[in-house]
Formats: sequence, structure tokens, C-alpha cells
Amino acid sequence: QWAKIHNLKQAAKTLNFLTEHKIEQYADLTAKIAEITAANEQTADSIKAVEKRLADMAVLIKNVKTYQKTKPVYDAYRKARNKGSYRADHEQAIILHEAVAKALQVAGIKTLPNLTSLQAEYEQLQLQKETLYTDYGKLKKQVKEYDVIKRNIDSILRQDKEPEYNKEATRE
Repeated sequence: QWAKIHNLKQAAKTLNFLTEHKIEQYADLTAKIAEITAANEQTADSIKAVEKRLADMAVLIKNVKTYQKTKPVYDAYRKARNKGSYRADHEQAIILHEAVAKALQVAGIKTLPNLTSLQAEYEQLQLQKETLYTDYGKLKKQVKEYDVIKRNIDSILRQDKEPEYNKEATRE
């Protein structure tokens, strides 16, 4: 008895959902599910791209800061008369500067980018990432909701066909 009532309630909810969203054909439902799933996957790909860009920018910002911080020491080292002594005194900063300069060169950066503009772009990407996560959550919820509706409809359609199968089996 409980199962029958539960199934009827689910069927009513499903019918209400389909009416609210103006879905009249099974094909319309599957098309809508495909559309939402595609949008969900596209949002996930966008999130991955933004996160990769954020990671790259974080490394770039760190390298630029380190370069700017160690440049005076490195310039003084290049001008020093006794390079060995100066290098021994400031070895950590010099090695760090050389490593960062090489990393920037490998990244193809010839002129040092403006740190404030990089940080502003980084913050903008953070906001974009948060927006994308919000959209992703909504789309994921919609995908789940439409999937439940589709399973309910499939279940209802199967129940209607079962008596036909039973009739055929009893005839033979």
C-alpha cells in the first residue's frame, strides 16, 4: 500500500515538473537533459581552464616579486670588484635571482610585467572562478533533478508495458 502511494506521489511530482517546464514529449526531455549536461561539462571545462590560469599566474607573480626583490643584490654583485667574496656573502639571493631570471626567460617573458596589473587580473580570475563554481553547482543540481524525472518516466513507462509482456507470456 505504501509503495503504491509513494509511486503515485512520484508520478504526480514528475507530471507537475514536466508541466512547469513545458515538456510534452519524451524527446524534449532527453534533449533538455543533453543540453543541461553539455552546459555542465562546458562549465567544468571553464573552471579547469581558469584554475590552470590562476596557478600559472600565481607562479608568475611569485617570480616577478622575487626578481624585483633580488635584483638590487644581483646588480651589486655584477658591479662588485671582488665577485667571489660578494657572492659568498649574498649567495642565496644571487642564486634565487638567477633561477627566477631563467624561469622568466623560459616562460618567454622579455620585459617584466606590471605586478599590480597581474594581481588585478588574478583577483578578476578568482571572481570568475567563484561565479563559475556557483553556475556549476546550479547546473549539477539541474542535471540531477532532470535525471530523477527521466528515471521516474522510464519507470512509469515500463510499468505500463509490463502487463503486455505478461499477456503475451500467458497466451503461449
